[in-house]
Amino acid sequence: MKKISILGATGSVGINTLKIIASNKNKYNVIALTSYKNYKKLAELALKFNCKYAVIGQKKYFNNLKEELFGSNIKPLAGYKAICEVSSLNVDVIISAIVGIAGLKPTFASIGNAKILAIANKEAVICAGHLLLNKARLKKTKIIPLDSEHNAIYQILQNENKRSIKNIILTASGGPFLSINKNNFKKITVADALKHPNWKMGKKITIDSATLVNKVIEVIEASILFNLNLKQIDIFVHPASLIHGIVNFIDGSSHLVASSPDMKIPISFALSWPDRSVTKVKFIDFIQNNNLSFIKPDYKKFPALSLKKIVANSLFTKSTIIVLNAANEIAVDNFLKKNIKFNDIVKIIKKTIFKFNHIEVKTLKDILSVDCEARLLTNGIIKK
Repeated sequence: MKKISILGATGSVGINTLKIIASNKNKYNVIALTSYKNYKKLAELALKFNCKYAVIGQKKYFNNLKEELFGSNIKPLAGYKAICEVSSLNVDVIISAIVGIAGLKPTFASIGNAKILAIANKEAVICAGHLLLNKARLKKTKIIPLDSEHNAIYQILQNENKRSIKNIILTASGGPFLSINKNNFKKITVADALKHPNWKMGKKITIDSATLVNKVIEVIEASILFNLNLKQIDIFVHPASLIHGIVNFIDGSSHLVASSPDMKIPISFALSWPDRSVTKVKFIDFIQNNNLSFIKPDYKKFPALSLKKIVANSLFTKSTIIVLNAANEIAVDNFLKKNIKFNDIVKIIKKTIFKFNHIEVKTLKDILSVDCEARLLTNGIIKK
């Protein structure tokens, strides 16, 4: 049986992972589950899968978690340090699905202790990708991306010569505002932005998909994961979300991965690697389905797309990426709290990038320092 730990077990990726495990209980043994504050759901899942450790991020919920697990053999733990500690347990696969920069240290802790790091925490990749990949190579931990787009590209490239790549294409659904006039963006409410047409995701990632900041972050992530220049990565809007990634090769051929928009497919791929397992996801009916169309992204309507060029032209690329991510996290949080408008998000990100005193980033300490300072600057910009 494969030993599995899940960081962010009560989020959408964690829940989908556990659905797959529930259907294949003879294949997987759950070791540790973590959650930020949802102690009831965490306890429910820990009991259902009889794991060894259940960790709640917020210490104030420790006693609640302990009560929920009373009478079981599951060890309750609390706090960020405890999350990092269980991340370093020896397992076959660790699912890194903590949202935001908070997932950085636990993800690093897993390297060398997990045979496979199945990563949905894109912030860890874009902010510390060079350090992450180097450590994974040295410690022989295989990294498999869980984002549907990166997982698609990974599947295509795993047996290919990277020098044969001309370019890659990541697809975007266009989010809920693809057909809405740009003049109406200032009227967009939080409820409007949380209505994604195809995917069921957490609030933060859903807002990122609505602004298309998510797609810029994914382009950066792909450039790091697959060692490509940003100019080699294009974005196509594909409203149906059936084709997830395309690789164009130098010989004129194009390879793509298509599936229904369901996270269980890339998660199953990572859990089953190097094999594949049966999922209950419906196959695409290519005869009946006529939704395989693509649209050129509208840079005027979605100004977030210009962030790719800002990163590519930056003299301090790594610092710029970290600041972009931090500013976005703060801006999205303030939008969800109704402190700013939807079309303020990208303006705030750009203002933070241009005002920040960028440095050369070399260590994990540098990354966390830039992230902290960027958050303070973003909060100051929002208050003004």
